[in-house]
Amino acid sequence: MKRILKITLPAVIAICLIAVACVYVLSERRLARTYDVAATDFTVKTTLSPEEAERRARTFMCGGCHRDAGNVLVDEPGVGRIVAPNLTRFVPMYSDAELVRLIRHGVKKDGTGVFIMPVSNFANIADDDIAAMIAWLRSLKQLPDAVDGTTQWGPVGRIGLALDKIPFEADLVPVSMTPAAARPADIGEYAFRTDCSHCHNLDTEKQSEVFVAPALRPLAQSYSPADFKTLLRTGKGVGGRDLGVMTEVSQWDFNHFTDIEIDQIQAYLARQP
Repeated sequence: MKRILKITLPAVIAICLIAVACVYVLSERRLARTYDVAATDFTVKTTLSPEEAERRARTFMCGGCHRDAGNVLVDEPGVGRIVAPNLTRFVPMYSDAELVRLIRHGVKKDGTGVFIMPVSNFANIADDDIAAMIAWLRSLKQLPDAVDGTTQWGPVGRIGLALDKIPFEADLVPVSMTPAAARPADIGEYAFRTDCSHCHNLDTEKQSEVFVAPALRPLAQSYSPADFKTLLRTGKGVGGRDLGVMTEVSQWDFNHFTDIEIDQIQAYLARQP
């Protein structure tokens, strides 16, 4: 028995070390995968006031993830620590064309892909709103990083990367998408496609890696216009209920929608199919 253990224990250790090495190599290869998406010319020209450009830009959920100078999105033992970078330091490293490619296609300056960032929604943002977003981002005063360090993957996260089970947004966006030139006058459907549908479906619950988001049609139908405005402005449900991620995103971002825009969003969501 002792002889068998002497023979098998080193073999088991060797197999484990080989498995760890394979997971690491495959996960690094996945992180290094590049996407052949060109950074095409884009002229950032907007007639909007700086205040209106900021207001529009903030409705697209940037603050909910990145905050003022970076934010920890996930910090799970074994999975990893996922950091949304400090945009005030990060944006100046990119040209306008590279920022458009990042926002609409999920492809970073070095050609690798982003994850978590809702690029499949942002691909629908109209040209004039992209211009407003970039103009606002360029106006931000550079701030020191609010969190230390960058994204780090734990063993479970590494296995997910090695098995290609962690979604990268660049895989979800058709390269040939042609967004509209201008933001529509009625933004109801537009807001759903660029914002809401990242977390929610219209008629069914949507399961993410972190939470279950309710169907939006019955929710919008059940809220009075006043309560729906409170929901988008404060993220609080009827009775002042804290809604977690929705509360954070609303307080950082959705509170920049105007009353008319909120009415348009509710009208679209509540419309009978």
